[in-house]
Amino acid sequence: MNQSQFVPYGTYIDIINTIGKWKIIDLKTLTSFCNFGVSYKNLAVKVKTLEKEGFVRSVNLKRKRKHIFLSNKGIQLTGHDNTYEITDESLGHDILVGTALRSLLENDLFLDGRMFHEVDESDINPDAVITGSKDSLTYELAIEVELTQKSSSRVKSKYSRYFRSKSFDYCLFITNKESLYKAYKRFLGEMTKEVQGKIILMHTEKLRPDQFIYEGEQCYFKGEDKNFEDIFCE
Repeated sequence: MNQSQFVPYGTYIDIINTIGKWKIIDLKTLTSFCNFGVSYKNLAVKVKTLEKEGFVRSVNLKRKRKHIFLSNKGIQLTGHDNTYEITDESLGHDILVGTALRSLLENDLFLDGRMFHEVDESDINPDAVITGSKDSLTYELAIEVELTQKSSSRVKSKYSRYFRSKSFDYCLFITNKESLYKAYKRFLGEMTKEVQGKIILMHTEKLRPDQFIYEGEQCYFKGEDKNFEDIFCE
């Protein structure tokens, strides 16, 4: 006799929707975001069921926290993700994007944010977008997490596209590699002042899968070395 097909419901759908919003998320953080008040142990069992049934996949990067993401089968059950199943090549990068976005949203300076798969922009596709507030005005800040250095022409082209963009007021490039930060800083210094007025660079060694510490970190904006507070705080 064939077993009946498992159809997610209740907490299972909440789990799928939460993963769908963040694209990829660790189990501990997933527990804090789910709305059904389930314990970590209970949620881990439900995630295991979803994984067994093919709705989610998981990965343990360097034996760190378990991270979960939707399979193509799971994506069909959420309105938060209309894109594609995450690839092995982008796992590490996408984990860092989610960590950076969630950390920034813990700051009252930032009001709302979305991961790349929920950003609808035809000309350019940032890793994330966040709505910030300063001097009682709101602005749209695109976020790019850079882990591998691109060519000068490619980086400058991206700078120019953000300058022309009507969707984003600024773009914050974040990297945990000092050599990349210095190269991107040099590339930006060769652009016009108008372009430099929309691009912010940040270097921090404290960008990891389990944390993003940005307070007091090194930044470059409008041709000057600054820190995070110089740029974003009132």
